[in-house]
Amino acid sequence: MITPVTLTTNNVSKELMQIARQNNISVSELYINIRSVETFLKDSNLDSESDLVEIHAKDFDKYRQEVSLRDNTIEFEQEYTIEIKFKEEAYPFKSMITEIEFEDNDTCAYLVIKKGSRLHYYKELYNDFLSFITEQKIRSNLMLYLFDVDYKSTIKQFVDVIEKVKSITFKEDKKILVSQGLKEIESVTSEIFMAIEKNNPTGDEDNEGRVNYSNRGFLLSCSAGEELFEFTKPQQGQHGRTCKGKIIEVELIDLDTKPVFTVENNIEVQESFENIKYLSSKSGYLVKTGDQYGVSNSIDVDEISFRTTGTINTDLDSEISINVIKNNPLEDAVEEGMHVKVQNLCIQGSIGPKTQIQTRNLSITGQSHHESSIKCVNANIGLHRGKAVGRKIEVTTLDGGEIIADIAIVKNCLRGKIRAKTIEIGTLGSHVVMEASQYIQIEKVKGEENTFIIDPLITGAFDNREDDEAYLSKLKDELALLVEAFKSSTEQVKKNLEPCKRIQKAIIASKNKGVEISSTLIEKFKSCRVMQVRYKKLKENVAYKKSQCEGLEKKIFNNDSNIFDAKIVLNEPINGYNHIIYKLNKPHIEINLTTDESMKKKIFKLIRDEEDILKIVNIS
Repeated sequence: MITPVTLTTNNVSKELMQIARQNNISVSELYINIRSVETFLKDSNLDSESDLVEIHAKDFDKYRQEVSLRDNTIEFEQEYTIEIKFKEEAYPFKSMITEIEFEDNDTCAYLVIKKGSRLHYYKELYNDFLSFITEQKIRSNLMLYLFDVDYKSTIKQFVDVIEKVKSITFKEDKKILVSQGLKEIESVTSEIFMAIEKNNPTGDEDNEGRVNYSNRGFLLSCSAGEELFEFTKPQQGQHGRTCKGKIIEVELIDLDTKPVFTVENNIEVQESFENIKYLSSKSGYLVKTGDQYGVSNSIDVDEISFRTTGTINTDLDSEISINVIKNNPLEDAVEEGMHVKVQNLCIQGSIGPKTQIQTRNLSITGQSHHESSIKCVNANIGLHRGKAVGRKIEVTTLDGGEIIADIAIVKNCLRGKIRAKTIEIGTLGSHVVMEASQYIQIEKVKGEENTFIIDPLITGAFDNREDDEAYLSKLKDELALLVEAFKSSTEQVKKNLEPCKRIQKAIIASKNKGVEISSTLIEKFKSCRVMQVRYKKLKENVAYKKSQCEGLEKKIFNNDSNIFDAKIVLNEPINGYNHIIYKLNKPHIEINLTTDESMKKKIFKLIRDEEDILKIVNIS
C-alpha cells in the first residue's frame, strides 16, 4: 500500500514510473484518478507574451480541424491533475491485460485487450470502462479530446453482452481504435522518367546470366503517339500529427522547379496538374541536341561495330534509316558479330562474318560474308555469299550464297541456292539449285549441272503468309487504338467548340480595343489550339493507317500455284546436262528430266499427255 499522491504533470507515464520505483512496486499496480485536464497551444504565428495559451472548450472544434492539426507552427501540450494510488483488491479491471498499440507512424492508437483477460458485470461497468480506457490513453501519453474517436457504441455493445453472460474471459485479443491523428502526405519531388529507355532495354542478360554489352542503346526508337519521357511536377506534401500531438514533418520542396530542356515540334506536350508527358508525334528515334529533344528519321555513321555503335535494335515500325558509309574497302562497314535491326539500312561497303541484319529495306554495295544472315522485305546486294530471306531480293552476283524470297532477281549467278516464287537470272553458271513455284526465267546459261525445281508449295520467304498476316493484325490493332483516340478527340472538340469560339472572339475584341489580353485568356486559347491540332493529326493518322490495312489485305492471297502453268523459260537454248524436277503435292510424286544438247527449244513445262502420263516437255 502507498499513500495517494496528487500532482500535475504533462507526462503521466514518467510520474508513474518514478512513484513505482520509489515504492518498489510495478507500474501496473497503480491506479490513476483524473481530476482535470488542461490543453495548451503554442502558435509561432501569434504575437503573444506567453509561450503557452490555454485552449478553452469553445475553441476545441477549431483545433480539431485538419488545417490546424497539419499546421507545424502550432504545438499542443496537455497537463493532467491526477491522483495516483494503489489498486485495491476490488478494482474491477485488475484481471484485464491491456496495452496501447500504435500504427501508421503513431497516427493510430488501439487499445488491445489481451487473450485471457477477465471481466465481470456490475451496474457501473459501462462508465468505468470508458474511464479505464481514458486512463490507459494518458498512461501512453496520448492526448485527450483532440484525437478522440467514437468508441462508446462499441463499448456499450460489449458491456451489453457481459451483462447477459455476467462474466467473460477473452479467448483472443480484442483491438479497439481509441485515438486517431493525421497521416502525413509525402511531398512529390520533381523527376524525369525516361519511358523510352524502358521500351529500349540495353545490356540484357541471356539464359546463363551473361550480359550483352554490345547492346548499348545507340538508338532509342519510338513510334507515333509513344510516350518518350515524363516530367513529374513537384508537389508540396502536408505535415501529419501523431496521437500524442507531435507534428510529423514532411520535406519542403521547391515548387518552381521546371524542366531544364525544350522539345521540337515533332514532340507533343501533354500537361496536367501532376505531370508533363512528352509524346512522339511521328515514328523515328529520339535525339538530343544541347538541351533540346527531337525525333529524327535518318542517321549517317562511318561503321557499325562494337567500339562505336554496338548492336542496333530498333522497332521495325519506327521510320528510321541508317546510312553506313565506309571509305576503306579493306574493312567491313558492319563488323563481325554485329546485330542490326532497323527499318531502312543502306550500306556502302561490306558486312562481316556472323553479322545479323533485320530490316524492311536493305542496300549493300559491297559483299555479304558467307557466315552472315539477312532478313528483310526488299534487298539489293552487290556480291552475295551469305543467307538472305526477304520479299524481293536483287543480287548483282551470287557466289555460293542462299536466297529465300518471293521474288529473286540475280544478274550473275555463279553458284548457290535460290528458293522463291519467281526467279529471274541474267547469266547462269554451274551447280546452282533453283526452286520456284511459278516460273524460272534465265537469259543466258553458261554452265551446267544446275538443278531446276518447280514446287507449287513454295510460298516465298515467309511461309503461310505469317509475316504479312501478323503485320496486318498489328496494323488493325493500331488502327483500333487510333479510332478510339480519334472518337475521344472528336467529342472533346465538339464539347469545347462554342467555348473556344467565345475565347477567340474575346481575344479579337481585346485587340480591336487595344486592351492587353490576359494571360489566362491566352492559355485557354493555346489549349484550344492544341486540342484542334491533336484532332487533325489523329484524323490524318486514321486515314493513313486505313490505307495501309487495305493495301496489305489486297496483297495477301492464296499462294498455291497451278503446277501446269509453271514454266522454265530460257532466252536461248540450254547447255549441257542439267536436272529439271517437277514436284506434285497430291499425290506426292516427282517428275524428272535431264537435259542434253538435243534440247534446243526455250521452254520446259509439265504436261499430261493423251495417255494420262505426266512428263516434262521442251517446247518453243
